[in-house]
Amino acid sequence: MDAACEKMIVMRAEVLAVHHVANGVGESPVWDRETLRWVDITGRMVHGLSPDGALSSHAMPDLPCFLALRRDGGAIVGLRREVAYLDLRNGRLEHWFDVEPERPDNRCNDAGVDPAGRLWFGTMQNNVDSGGAPRPTTEATGSLYRVDPDGTRTRVLDDIGLPNTLAWSPDGTTMYFGDTAQNRIRRYALDPDGGVVSTQDFHGPPPVGHCDGSTLDSEGYLWNARFGGGCVIRFAPDGSVDARIDLPVTNPTSCCFGGDDLRTLYVTSARFGLTEAELAANSAEGALVALATDVEGLPVNRFAG
Repeated sequence: MDAACEKMIVMRAEVLAVHHVANGVGESPVWDRETLRWVDITGRMVHGLSPDGALSSHAMPDLPCFLALRRDGGAIVGLRREVAYLDLRNGRLEHWFDVEPERPDNRCNDAGVDPAGRLWFGTMQNNVDSGGAPRPTTEATGSLYRVDPDGTRTRVLDDIGLPNTLAWSPDGTTMYFGDTAQNRIRRYALDPDGGVVSTQDFHGPPPVGHCDGSTLDSEGYLWNARFGGGCVIRFAPDGSVDARIDLPVTNPTSCCFGGDDLRTLYVTSARFGLTEAELAANSAEGALVALATDVEGLPVNRFAG
């Protein structure tokens, strides 16, 4: 075990359920009142899981790379080359804007909404072929964008390899953003308009696996899914490793808090990149995992536009 992970586990993290949904690439989980919603990128689906275990799904015409909720109802979905409004009742899409027409080999990836109601999303060189299998990436052609409630779009960062993790302190002055290609999460100080004031590395040498999606809890700790590492790492506000929670899946991709008390951690995962032998050996690969924790999460932020 990595030396940084020696003092595990420091909290209760009981596995409540493993939902065998066989996601190709499960991503972007959000708690929407009584429903857990997420996307399966390579499966081209937007899913919703209700408290009684009923699964509702909407097929997408292209890769659904992220999902964000709106204050006025409904959602925003980032497809491979566009961002659209999504009616969660019937799956109907309404085109909003095209993404990077000047970079045709790119696609959308992770996203989040800050406390001010602004949408942030990342792009990357597309790593999914036409059949949903891994496709090599060779360049850091991605960017990070901010979309204000009035629709104004700003490119905030460039030269991104694989954007993952978008989380904010409740006052919106601190943002956490990761690049999986560099296996590094950074902390950004923001001004009230969402401009970057300063940047610093958040953690030291990476623990097990690669940084993927994250969520913050009410104590200011960052929970980060470790792709390839089979676990979630809880980072303290100073960037040190506080806890490691092992999972029954190899490739956890992202996480969010949900449930009536926001103490259930939902973790998405991926079958993407695993061999047939690895998939046959573990039927849980690609599952949605629900964990009971002793920590309360933060309510989901919703886009104000």
